[in-house]
Parts: sequence; structure tokens; C-alpha cells
Amino acid sequence: MCAENLNARQPLEAVPPPLHTPGPPLLVFHINDSTDDQVLFQAACKQANVPFQWHVAESAQRGISYLTSLLTLSQTQSVRWPDLVVLAMLMPGDSGLKVLEFIRGTPKLRPLPVIVLTGHPSAELHEAALKLGANAFYEKPSEFAQLVQLVATLYQIWTTARRPQL
Repeated sequence: MCAENLNARQPLEAVPPPLHTPGPPLLVFHINDSTDDQVLFQAACKQANVPFQWHVAESAQRGISYLTSLLTLSQTQSVRWPDLVVLAMLMPGDSGLKVLEFIRGTPKLRPLPVIVLTGHPSAELHEAALKLGANAFYEKPSEFAQLVQLVATLYQIWTTARRPQL
């Protein structure tokens, strides 16, 4: 797992331009209740020429349920684990912090890289997410071009990061 914590408050000008030659696809597990956010994130990946494959959960509860299903299946067969979890914080019902707590509290899931992408940043939320073990915390960009840059950066970081096998 990459120990580097990235801070979304860094200027986005430092973010490299979108990738032009895609590398290996990464499976992203996107937990976000907003269909608009899901579509925007996927469109940004397409614009950046980033080969993310998707699995989406619309709530914290569904995210935990999916991960629990993978854990159960992994006892009897090989499963495709997400390469990256992109997690919203504020959702109806349980928050993203509940998902993060579940991931970091489950030994088999603990190595999963978790990126928080939220439209509701606060110092308290940022601190709580990092304390629970988020690998990075980003404020959702207000401009589509910034989101394209962010997904290109995420891809670049997580395709080269050395991660333990689950």
C-alpha cells in the first residue's frame, strides 16, 4: 500500500497532463450515492484516456455488502479485488467513514487503497478519514478539466504503486 497521503488542497497546476497512452486497466470500486458524480468521474476517465473498469455502489451499506460478498467468495474461489476504492463521504444512511472503518477493520481488506473524493470537505472530515486510514483525501473539483487531471494523476499513482496481494 502506498504510504503517501496526497492532499487535495495542493494546486492542481502541479498535476500532470492527461495520459495519452493507457497502461493496464485498474478496477475501481466507486461508492457514491450521486449518479451525476459517478457519470462525471467516468467521463473524466474517458477524456483522460484512463482505462478504469468500474463497479459502483450507491450507498455505504451497498459498498460494505459488496465487499462482504467478495470476502465470502474468496474463501472458495478466486475473486477480482478492486485495485482502488473511490469513496464519497456524505451519503444517505451511513457515511463513507463507516465504509472506511469497515475496510481498515477487516484484515483481508486492509491493503485496499482508499481515495476519498468529497464535495463536502472539512478539516474534521479530512482528519477523520486520514485517521481511519484513507490513502488520500481530495475535494471534488468544481471544473471538469480539473477532474480529468485528477483521474489521470490517480491512475498514474496507482498503476505504479506497489500493493500487497489480497
